[in-house]
Amino acid sequence: MSEPQQPAQQPDPAQPGQPYSQPGQPYSQPGQPYSQPYAQPGQPYGAPAQPNAPGGAARTGALGRTAFLIAVIGVAIGLLFQLVTPLMYMSIGFGVVDVLSNLVNLLVLAVAATGLVLGIIALRRPAPHLLAAIAIGLAGSTVVGTLVSWVSNLFYYFGF
Repeated sequence: MSEPQQPAQQPDPAQPGQPYSQPGQPYSQPGQPYSQPYAQPGQPYGAPAQPNAPGGAARTGALGRTAFLIAVIGVAIGLLFQLVTPLMYMSIGFGVVDVLSNLVNLLVLAVAATGLVLGIIALRRPAPHLLAAIAIGLAGSTVVGTLVSWVSNLFYYFGF
């Protein structure tokens, strides 16, 4: 005859030399107290670490790079117009330059706001964040600078 089978006993965590197991959790592997791996930087807790997912795209940070380029383009347009403005005052006149300045500032604001939004979206993705953070800094300062410039022009025009 065969002997009656008894259930396998759990190791006692209080005993030295025994692997630790959480209460209520089945014993799985020696030396691993938790069933989920530790989170890697930039990943939520419990997410598997996959730097290059098979069959998927690698973590390239393309959105952060795009946000950076858009922010740099917005800053470049604004700086180029600031350099050309004195020459335009001499050749075209104040009225035309004032209207053109408002249009260019509107374009710079739109481009910088786009770079800012894309940078914020890129920071929330699991990709390299350096270019996205630089894009947020460039675009944010451009947006704030343009808005402050418009407010100061309003005070100048209306004599506040």
